[in-house]
Amino acid sequence: MDLPQRLVVFVLITCAGMGVRLGWPAQAERPLKAKPLESSLPAAHPAEGPVVIPELPRAGIEIFVAPDGKDTNAGTPEAPLATLEAARDLLRARRQGGRLPPGGVAVVLRGGRYLRKATFRLEAQDSGTADAPMVYRAAEGECPILSGGTVLCGFEPVSDAAILARLPAQSRGKVLRLDLGARGITDLGELRPRGFGRGVSPVMELFFDGKPMPPARWPNEGFVRVAKVIEPGGMPGTRAVFEYEGDRPGRWTAAGDVWLFGYWHYLWADGTLPVAAIDAAGRRITTALPYTYGKGIVAGAPFYAFNLLEEIDVPGEWYVDRQAKVLYFFPPADPREARVELSMLSAPLVELDGVEHVRLQGLVLELGRADGVVIRGGQRCLLAGCEIRCLGGDAVRIEGGWHHGLFGCDLHTLGRGGARIQGGQRKTLTPSGHFMENCHVYDFSRVDRTYTPALWTDGVGTRVAHNRFHGSPCHAARLEGNDHLVEFNEVFDVVRESDDQGGMEMFGNPTYRGVVFRYNWFHDIGSRYDWPCGQAGIRLDDAISGIVVYGNVFQRCSNKLFGAVQIHGGKDNVVENNVFLDCQYAVSFSGWGKARWQQFLASPHVIRQTTQEVDIFNPPFSTRYPELARLAENPDVNHLRRNLVIRCGAFLTRDRGIQDLADNVVLKADPEVGQLREGRPYLPAELLQQARLRPLPVEKIGLYRHPFAAPARSRK
Repeated sequence: MDLPQRLVVFVLITCAGMGVRLGWPAQAERPLKAKPLESSLPAAHPAEGPVVIPELPRAGIEIFVAPDGKDTNAGTPEAPLATLEAARDLLRARRQGGRLPPGGVAVVLRGGRYLRKATFRLEAQDSGTADAPMVYRAAEGECPILSGGTVLCGFEPVSDAAILARLPAQSRGKVLRLDLGARGITDLGELRPRGFGRGVSPVMELFFDGKPMPPARWPNEGFVRVAKVIEPGGMPGTRAVFEYEGDRPGRWTAAGDVWLFGYWHYLWADGTLPVAAIDAAGRRITTALPYTYGKGIVAGAPFYAFNLLEEIDVPGEWYVDRQAKVLYFFPPADPREARVELSMLSAPLVELDGVEHVRLQGLVLELGRADGVVIRGGQRCLLAGCEIRCLGGDAVRIEGGWHHGLFGCDLHTLGRGGARIQGGQRKTLTPSGHFMENCHVYDFSRVDRTYTPALWTDGVGTRVAHNRFHGSPCHAARLEGNDHLVEFNEVFDVVRESDDQGGMEMFGNPTYRGVVFRYNWFHDIGSRYDWPCGQAGIRLDDAISGIVVYGNVFQRCSNKLFGAVQIHGGKDNVVENNVFLDCQYAVSFSGWGKARWQQFLASPHVIRQTTQEVDIFNPPFSTRYPELARLAENPDVNHLRRNLVIRCGAFLTRDRGIQDLADNVVLKADPEVGQLREGRPYLPAELLQQARLRPLPVEKIGLYRHPFAAPARSRK
């Protein structure tokens, strides 16, 4: 039996007029109904190759910095400086009234830890040029670490009888204490309400050999549920009151600073609340503040309690008595044989403000309570081969400017997200030129658990390519704006806690056009909880329209009501040349209907989106996206062409028979189809050819080797 016969179940039925074929048609190939995709792709997205990172010229000046240097030194290899500020100020003095030398300047950091008490700032005067860049880089083969933390030592057993009485019986004798105040550690931060819709605030964390330790909580994993709501606490000035099940909170009556984390109203919106009172007899909790998003908490809402001395019952848990300035810790191993650290710096580790042609290369940034690197304005700054880890905020924030990029960086163990990239001008559709390529982002959204993705970009013209995103309770990427290109990325193990989400998402604005998702691999996406809505690979939410989803592989990323691609209320989206493997549904719809669509278009916020934020009736929008002239027509109709659906429960769900379908193939195939070969799903060329799909370059998906990739990266 030849390969095509072994792979597929042959001719079962041809669904004339529906654009769906089960198996292969026995007759000769028919002309394709769908117009070639290339004719509908925006001209801004022709390239499929890796970004070219220029080799650095030989620096005209080299200044050396080392942890054991002195700022009174000359900055030579034999007499290095001690701080980045000293190197920066030396360069400022040298260039006054003159230009940078040919080849620019390299500040070379020797290996070791540089303790940061404040943000390292570069301003416009610290810029380089295209021919003479300003580079801050690691010495060859060495690992400089910019650390915003402090090392802890001197732990001792707990002997206070009152404290021992509050500890769980199984952890008495195992929990250690450290008097932080006696060691001069007095800035312990403060707990504030945070989560969806809340402001961003620094968060202090404890790390044990580079791993974040969990604040003491109950339950240790997962959630309990709100049993009954007495007062929803949905209005300003009110408090929520609710009943819980069981007796465990009755042990917390001596605790003075109890906090709750929960999905209080929507399963996609997290939030923390302080506790005002616990009524053990009535099994009631009263919060100290309202929860106004969604008009208060609801029965059945999942939550857990944290910041509790009484709940240090498993290795790794800790609690800080902020009044006494004492840390209590149940270490997972002997702390004398480990590196125990507390994050301290409550500001970004590095800021570039209005800077041009500056590169950070091969550096490690860690242990801040806030963000890693912030770039504001300026142009052509690059982070290459950096590792940014163990932070309470985002790894990188790019706020405006032009042609900034991240390349070959590892961003991980983050309280919030990976990269927040904004740039370009939407009214003129001027692209930012920003890019994020060959980056590995994982273990993010640890503290603020929703809407803190590996990538969040808005504006115009960001390229997101060859990245690997995984390990998050919520989504991996959020895109807002126009003409973004998302290609060759691998996304998996995300949306594992929240609901009503996709691995990559867009939301709420029908003028977001020109965005292309192509040649990405979405796999193994979904929540471990039995939530009602679902999780998708790509979610086009609330009226997102005119997006191209082309040549992607969707594998095991359809749950509950959602398909691998979920379209909610949008129109004119193109889903073409994709492969769907082992999904419950390939594509799902949540249609709005004509009346709701017309009402939506007439609403004040959509009128603002279409006529004030941008003007869809005049150039450049009217010429770049001529379909906007027909925005009111054919609501809910999208275009699904030449997709291959293998071993899925169904091709479509809730499509209402109104979608534009052409030459989609639904079939069964041997289990080996989709199995990993060299780390990528096996898709036989013969199978794709018979389905009349254009080639899918799956071998190019994800990370690739490059001299500028983070040196600590493990390739598998």
